[in-house]
Amino acid sequence: LRLKKLSRNKRERLVFSSQLALVVAVSCGLVFLLAIHFYLYRAITTREINQPTNETEPFTLTPLRDIDLELYTIRINTWKRHEQLLVSIEHHSKCVGVAQIQVVWCEDAEPPPPLLENPKVVVERHTINSLNERFHILEESPTLGILSMDDDVLRPCEAIDSGFFKWTRNPHRMVGFDARTHVELNDGTWKYGYMSTTEKSNKYSLSLPRYCFLHKDYLNSYMANLPRTIFIRVQQDFNCEDIAMSFWISHLTGGSPPLLADVWAMKSLAKLYSPETISGTKSHKALRDACVNDFADILEIKGKLKKAKIWHSQEPLFHAGDVGNDEPPKQWRLVERNAELEKTLHHWKHLSNKNLMAELNTLKTSMIRHAFVLGLIADSPPWKRRWKQQDKD
Repeated sequence: LRLKKLSRNKRERLVFSSQLALVVAVSCGLVFLLAIHFYLYRAITTREINQPTNETEPFTLTPLRDIDLELYTIRINTWKRHEQLLVSIEHHSKCVGVAQIQVVWCEDAEPPPPLLENPKVVVERHTINSLNERFHILEESPTLGILSMDDDVLRPCEAIDSGFFKWTRNPHRMVGFDARTHVELNDGTWKYGYMSTTEKSNKYSLSLPRYCFLHKDYLNSYMANLPRTIFIRVQQDFNCEDIAMSFWISHLTGGSPPLLADVWAMKSLAKLYSPETISGTKSHKALRDACVNDFADILEIKGKLKKAKIWHSQEPLFHAGDVGNDEPPKQWRLVERNAELEKTLHHWKHLSNKNLMAELNTLKTSMIRHAFVLGLIADSPPWKRRWKQQDKD
């Protein structure tokens, strides 16, 4: 009897062990199937997130109209630099080519300064504080040509026209004033090339929307079709929207780099002083290196994005960057202001270098007069009095 009972217990244990093994095998199989399902789901959704929407549809731009050949709309991105913003608006509103100045206002808790009551100025009140918002058009612009700029950068009206009239001949390209490059490492990684690296190599592949002309349709495309991983990255890091836009347009134009304004126009920059800047943070360089590499991977422009010379040997102050269209769009015509600028450039080309520099310095001095008095031009006597005194206080 004891032997029979022992044998029965053994059989029961064997049955239990078999059942347990079956349960374990089924459970492992289910886990394996779920893992495969999750992997495929992640692969598909990640690809969808990284793919531009409507990728198979050719991207076409709205043709320029008569107003777009003569006037442009400025979009100023600003953040807690009210004094610099007001100086910028005062200067740029005097340029005859400006149809409207749109201020991208993301300071939801604080109203815009009352001195923005300028007939050319429209304030866009954005509820989201993100650098993507500089490309989010809330107020319909009167022109297709957009001059995207930061609130702390000035250039003479003539310099702006140098870039604008190049853009009217090439509306499918970005026309920038700040050339930058990407650096390719041996392992295939890309890094961001700052101004010193760019000028040393005399090669560039991107430009910064802190001051550039671009077609309005590219702003709408950025907001609607840019891969969401890039869009979210810009929002989270509060950086790299300039790299994203430059790469996005190059992606849509077969790897073409931006065009550049004339060298004299690029060099006419006046930077308004601000004690705090994004580029002053410790993580800034690492973030931008990662953005260049990752965005290029996502947009698949590695091996496609072309580099172009910045300076050319003939007339180095008057020609810069990649060559644009030999034939302008059908809608293009030479407007009066463009003809006047051509006459001025022709005059400058026949001046001695000393006299040319004198005329360009006169333009710049006139432009910065108000900012100089306010102590917003770094290292000037008013700047030293204002900011050195604050440091002492």
